[in-house]
Amino acid sequence: MVEVPQASAIELRGILKRFQEGETERTVLEAVDLVIPPGQFVVLLGQSGSGKSTLLNLIGGIDTPSSGSVRVGGVDLTALDEHRRTLFRRDRIGFIFQFFNLIPTLSVLENVTLPGELAGLPRPALEAAARDLLAKVGLADRASTMPDRLSGGQQQRVAIARALLHQPLLILADEPTGNLDAHTGEQVLELLIDLTRRQGRTLIMATHNGAIAEQADRVLRVEEGQLLETVAPSAPAAMAEAPA
Repeated sequence: MVEVPQASAIELRGILKRFQEGETERTVLEAVDLVIPPGQFVVLLGQSGSGKSTLLNLIGGIDTPSSGSVRVGGVDLTALDEHRRTLFRRDRIGFIFQFFNLIPTLSVLENVTLPGELAGLPRPALEAAARDLLAKVGLADRASTMPDRLSGGQQQRVAIARALLHQPLLILADEPTGNLDAHTGEQVLELLIDLTRRQGRTLIMATHNGAIAEQADRVLRVEEGQLLETVAPSAPAAMAEAPA
């Protein structure tokens, strides 16, 4: 496991991200600076294709910037080779996506414990932790169920339990309620926020749903390659935008 010193949960400095599209080069993010202290719930807003998912992928070490640095828990991900970034993601970051990405041939319990097994953690401890999390997400009685026997909301609850199993430093959620109906999405969102807050985890969520921002500590908007900060709707101050 990569050692993680005590430091800001997230620190981005001078991030530039360009993609080659045929003979042209497209700039998705430019001159992005951001510091997120541990334990905050941050919402990323923006239109489809604005760069929200790209930013999450950079923070999670799935992708690397064209220039600039990304630090998570004091570790400079841009200084790590691909293998060490993979180990860091496995050990320190939890991912939740719009599509649940459960393995259909594994039971609910097996899906939740799989990341820990890949990390070589002892099976008895993993199962105990997984059953505890399944109880917290309301699925204690579905441990032996196969994913295709669950509703969409239940599958996303399993994905949340899987993301939290190894007590990650950071949770990254990319449109986690985008594949659910409004009522189920609200329930899943409430559960995710409650669990991460109780565990003191940092949660960064990309969404196009402005209503979710009402529960966030901070709201950031990705717009024309820039990252703008907006006062959360619950804050007493008037809405205002400034560079993050």
